[in-house]
Amino acid sequence: MKLVDKKYIHVFYHFVKDDKNDLVNNLYQVKNKIQFQEDLVFLKNNLTALNIYNFNKYNKENHGFLISFDDGLSNFYKVVVPILIAENLTAINFLNSDFIGNKDLFYRYKVNLLLNEFLNKTFPEVQQQQLTKLLEIDSFTKKKIINFLKQATIKNVLIIDEIAKILDFSFDDFLRESQPYLTKFQISKLQSKGFCFGAHSKTHPRFSEISLNEQIRETIESVITIKKQFNLRDNFFSFPFSDDGVSKRFFKEIEDKDIITFGSSGLKDEGLKKHYQRIQMEYKNRVYSNETIIKGELIYYFFKKLLSKHKTKRLS
Repeated sequence: MKLVDKKYIHVFYHFVKDDKNDLVNNLYQVKNKIQFQEDLVFLKNNLTALNIYNFNKYNKENHGFLISFDDGLSNFYKVVVPILIAENLTAINFLNSDFIGNKDLFYRYKVNLLLNEFLNKTFPEVQQQQLTKLLEIDSFTKKKIINFLKQATIKNVLIIDEIAKILDFSFDDFLRESQPYLTKFQISKLQSKGFCFGAHSKTHPRFSEISLNEQIRETIESVITIKKQFNLRDNFFSFPFSDDGVSKRFFKEIEDKDIITFGSSGLKDEGLKKHYQRIQMEYKNRVYSNETIIKGELIYYFFKKLLSKHKTKRLS
């Protein structure tokens, strides 16, 4: 970090596995409690723990780290927080305002639940015919349905919902029975323990796939809603998926809203005063320790800097 002139790093997660994991198991590989605790110990042994209010004012000789979680899942309350408290650490969790209290479900989590159905069950002829007609394919195979689901975007959410109806799978029942998201009560209780919260958009779209106006609406409305609901003193926002495709004009449009924003592009330098990049701790096909990920990011950043490719480039 001294070599590449980095004072602090931001690491982020979504989920830490306890026993059952049917929400994200097909999307990316998550760490279990022991692996997560090992990550925290490594960070504590090498860096100084920071919080959301002091990280960008941190100028000490020691180097620091900030932990964040995305999506506002109840797993944070049940599994993650006890481990953080045991290690005397805190974190910020970024919430989707439309999902708080299990009012609705992120389309990728819907996809994951349906993938579990297709990977583990067989379907009668009538359901096969309905799915074939809905997706306008020439014949039914599980592979075709699975490929569609894996490639689905937020624009396909109505079709995703129709697939669930055909399978007689109720997302409403899942929300009611599994309670995957934090409730207002849980969030308030965590605030009393020193945990912080920010916004993560309303519905978790990929910003590169929506218009500038939609990007601004998803950002500002979620920030305002969450700040008001939980009496937050500052405006924090992390981009869902990533900040790829977000233009300079977007940041110009929200400049007067005093929002501190976070991306997920690893170690990169930003030309924006209130925007910071984070390092993702979860990968699609394999679990890596944060020691491996962070050292890899630092080495990669070092060589990018040699080639002058360490700065984010944005369209106007």
